[in-house]
Amino acid sequence: MSHIKECLVKLYGIICCYQLVSGYAAGPPFSTCLTLFPKHDGLEAQTTEPPYTIHIQETYYIPEQDIHITVRGKNDRKFMGLQIAVHRDKGDTEELMGEFTSFPSDKLKAINCIDGKKNMIGHKNSEIVKETNITWKAPSVNQGNLTIHFSIVENFDNFWQNILRPLPSKVDIPVVPVKQISKHKNINVDFDECGNSLGCILYPSYCTGDNCYAGAAFKDEGNRTRFKTFVGINEGYISLGFSDDRLMGDDHTISCTYKDDHYTIQHGYNPLYFNYRQYKKDEIDDMTVSVQDGKLYCEFTRPKYMSVVNMMNPSERLEFDLNNDYYVMIAWGYLHRVAFDVVLILLASWCQQNLKVNFKSTIIYRGSALPGLTQIHALLMIVAWILFTGVATIIARYFKSSFGEKMAFGAKIWFQTHRAAAVISALITAISFIIIFVKVDGFTEVAEAHAYVGIVLMAITTLQVFGGLLRPGPDSKLRPLFNWGHWLMGKTAHILAAVSIFLAFTIKLIPKTQSTFGVVIASVWVVCQVLWELFYELRRRRRESQEKKENSSLQKADMILLVVYVVNMLIVLAVSIMAIYFF
Repeated sequence: MSHIKECLVKLYGIICCYQLVSGYAAGPPFSTCLTLFPKHDGLEAQTTEPPYTIHIQETYYIPEQDIHITVRGKNDRKFMGLQIAVHRDKGDTEELMGEFTSFPSDKLKAINCIDGKKNMIGHKNSEIVKETNITWKAPSVNQGNLTIHFSIVENFDNFWQNILRPLPSKVDIPVVPVKQISKHKNINVDFDECGNSLGCILYPSYCTGDNCYAGAAFKDEGNRTRFKTFVGINEGYISLGFSDDRLMGDDHTISCTYKDDHYTIQHGYNPLYFNYRQYKKDEIDDMTVSVQDGKLYCEFTRPKYMSVVNMMNPSERLEFDLNNDYYVMIAWGYLHRVAFDVVLILLASWCQQNLKVNFKSTIIYRGSALPGLTQIHALLMIVAWILFTGVATIIARYFKSSFGEKMAFGAKIWFQTHRAAAVISALITAISFIIIFVKVDGFTEVAEAHAYVGIVLMAITTLQVFGGLLRPGPDSKLRPLFNWGHWLMGKTAHILAAVSIFLAFTIKLIPKTQSTFGVVIASVWVVCQVLWELFYELRRRRRESQEKKENSSLQKADMILLVVYVVNMLIVLAVSIMAIYFF
């Protein structure tokens, strides 16, 4: 089942990533059920008056009444996309009301959102229309005054969202109050109590409290659990994800948002790397969101048991019981404000701990942005390319004469050292490559360009090793051509390794602090390597001139410089390891 889940995650991820770039010609996804926000490559909705008329035939509704809606372009203006949903005007404004019973099926489709049936209308293709007529049936029980929400898409670049039309009830009823969010109230996280009366998840792994960038404190309160979360941004969101495994997918989330002085707390479900809103149903209480000292804080109490609709199989509910242990993922980032009470979460950065959390405990858990196998993959790659490939490169290019004519195992020492360093680098690269493929169960689009460069790098490394085994003899006419090709392929691999490391530290899911630190360290490595090679090249040319005049070997100085180079690379390597394990 785990293998099937991972395959589905990647398949849906490919579909999602394609749709996020190209729009949703086949209709809106489930993730827009509560936002009605067209996801068009990050574009914002138009703020001008919509060039469309919306006519609602009835002036009010009674239970089970048919309400007739017409959407028409002004001055023959056309549209290609449409979403409609109906919500309460006050009280629980999340729940979608009623059922869409009649619509042109060649253009529109009814979508079953969350626990409902045909409670949202969306387009099913990108055909252009001037007008459409829809019938909506009111619920069997009076829900009070309602509001009909519209989103209309003229084309990929131009769309209008949060178009509202009132639909009052014929018989007024009292508004059922719902639990509200407290705003601007200070949230105190007593880090001294972590490990005593509080369980805590802290990120980065080395932090102790106030110096943490993100984290969560939790406390068991019988049949409920209280959480306090924080992250070092003053506008955006922080989200807690509860998962049975270390992979994103089939996760229950509670997210806190702040934008433009507006706060929300959202209940959600992650089918993979994006979030579907769910109804809170008044299950979450004691809700507070606050910005303090440049950090976003959130506090809430949730019942031990909660469930979410599996949006990949809407007839199924997934259960999450905090009497059980779960992996916890903390995600944060920025968002779109798409309506007064609705925001769209955009995944930016995240961390997780490598152990399941016992929510009845007072243990301190340390968060990491990278899972264990990913950390091993990164460690092996930087050891291979910062240290061993560097040594193999400069010995072959600049230290052939430094070892004189000394032999070892039937070949000159410089060659044996070069070959050993190159083979070790290739073996470590292969092991690292296998580890990450095992980790993600094959190729995945999530790594973006880093994955493509890594595959090319592995291919070139393999060719370089086998090419070395086929090296022509010193008197062969092909030897000069081989030497040139071997140098070119090795240098290309070294450059691609640097590109791959830079791309790895700029993957979207890596937190900004870790990304910045990693890019700086990678830059230091590249600069050091280039400066060393320039120094060695100038020294080699100067030495060739001296050898003609003085016939001096300068072997002792060469060995000292080689040792200094290796020490330099070891220092860079040590600091690079910090970029992997300290975040």
